[in-house]
Amino acid sequence: MRTTTIGLVMIVRDEEQNLPRCLESVRNQVDEIVIVDTGSSDRTIEVARRFTDKIYRFPWNDDFSAARNFAIEQASSEWLLSLDADEELDVTGGDLRELVAGNRGYEAYFLPLLHASADLPGNFNRYLVLRVFRNRKDYRFFGAIHEQLAVARPEAVEVSENPVIRHKVVAGRDRRRKCRRNLELLQREAAANPGNAFLQYYLGVEWLGLGKPARALPCFQRACRELDDSHLLFRAPAVRYLIGCLRALDRIDEALCFCLEECARYPDYTDLFFEGGLLLEARGDYAVAIRWFEEAVRSGRPPAVFAHTEGTSSDLAFYHLGYCCERLGRFAQSRDYYRKALSANPECVYPLYNLFLLELATNGPREACETFRSAGYLDRPAWTRVLVDLFCLAGFPDLAALCLREGRLGREPEDLARLARLKVYSRQPDEALAALGRLVRTGGMPEPEAELDEILAWTAKGDLDEARKKALALWRRSEGRGRVLAVLSIVARLSLTSRLVGLPEKHREPEAAKAALSVVERCLLSRGTHLGPKQAEMAQMYQKTLRAAMDYLIDLSPEACRELSTHLAARGDTVRQLRDFRFGMARRLCP
Repeated sequence: MRTTTIGLVMIVRDEEQNLPRCLESVRNQVDEIVIVDTGSSDRTIEVARRFTDKIYRFPWNDDFSAARNFAIEQASSEWLLSLDADEELDVTGGDLRELVAGNRGYEAYFLPLLHASADLPGNFNRYLVLRVFRNRKDYRFFGAIHEQLAVARPEAVEVSENPVIRHKVVAGRDRRRKCRRNLELLQREAAANPGNAFLQYYLGVEWLGLGKPARALPCFQRACRELDDSHLLFRAPAVRYLIGCLRALDRIDEALCFCLEECARYPDYTDLFFEGGLLLEARGDYAVAIRWFEEAVRSGRPPAVFAHTEGTSSDLAFYHLGYCCERLGRFAQSRDYYRKALSANPECVYPLYNLFLLELATNGPREACETFRSAGYLDRPAWTRVLVDLFCLAGFPDLAALCLREGRLGREPEDLARLARLKVYSRQPDEALAALGRLVRTGGMPEPEAELDEILAWTAKGDLDEARKKALALWRRSEGRGRVLAVLSIVARLSLTSRLVGLPEKHREPEAAKAALSVVERCLLSRGTHLGPKQAEMAQMYQKTLRAAMDYLIDLSPEACRELSTHLAARGDTVRQLRDFRFGMARRLCP
């Protein structure tokens, strides 16, 4: 039986980091790989040679379509797949070979592109992209930037749910660099083709990527006005982007009116109900916002033709339902919605922060800790680490250490260092030193913060000689001299020998100030779990250390003094927020 052949066609430039994962994802799905390099200066070509010998060079001329069409001309397969280096083909739900073998007369396929969210782990934006097509002369790209594939017969193009293309998260710096490059090319294209509404859409996307909603807004307004439903793949995301721009510019009423119009036009577009809920929430209409978020959940995932953000009908909607209920004083409902959000997307931990505050306010710290333990929240390492940090920040380092232990963490160097710090906060210096000892024995080199914990543990025990010895041992290393000098100065002030340690050189002052602020933070967060003479002595030592660190910062420089003031103000704000939430909510719970 004859097998239909498939070829991968790519254009690349400086993609040695991304290319291996991309090519590994398609190795068993294609018969040939064509890679066109447009001017790499790294090891991209060397990486490509591990997968194919069909590697070509194309002089870059600011025209993506020209480069892609050159790649197509080098391919001999019957079907072609087009990918970028920062994408991968996921065939978990369906095989590419099966798709083209059973094509039923279709000539091209839209595939889902899942673009991972940089801000919300586990969430992604879903678009349809035309990436699989027959290798024929009437399938060629056009447009110098954000190029599109020309389709001779639209009726011969089908949408396939699988396989899917996954786009990796792009770091902020790289994303902005690409946005600026794309914007320059798009502006040139738009000047040559002023009537092209698609270019206006892409201009809006790039302006938004650069954080310029005011510049993006007119582009999306024109795209929404000039693109009709035959171009829904572009118009649908343009509608959402336009609403987002208006919200960012605080034009809430205008955005809400537009959202209502578009909901009437697209009643099965779930994401619009979510957007409407956000607008009403921003306006403080929490009761009405709840109905919109409930409608988003009820609607479920929209038809594939609509650009969709995963989570708008599940965890994101549940989170905002929880927040709106909380604002209305419906705390039992709020708690349930936060739990649903975490269950729907365990990778996104942001609902845990709100749930923690609710549990702390309604049940108190120890019951809250037991609730999280019994409900299985400590079975997930990511959740456990968040709860550890929250209990510590709220002033309960002993409960944070309990979460760490119950969550069966503490074996990795990162968690051993965290455990040592919690023991320092809990005024249990012997346990802190034991944890640091295990860290060294497991082969983990103590980080600078862990070394600071060790010195502070000896200080808490009242053994200033040992604390000074540890600091002097660090001094013998060439790096971190400003940090070590700050610690030595603080220990010397405790032993009334501060005249023996001078202030650092000017260029070391920022490093010294950072170390002293770390000591201040540890002393502010420290809290004993037992009363008694030994704990009382430690409490006094922490107070003395706090004063010594603050005095050191005041003496260090005016800049360090300002940093101390800012740090204390921020710490005070955090304490007030926790207090206001806890006791303010408690008042609302009372009859």
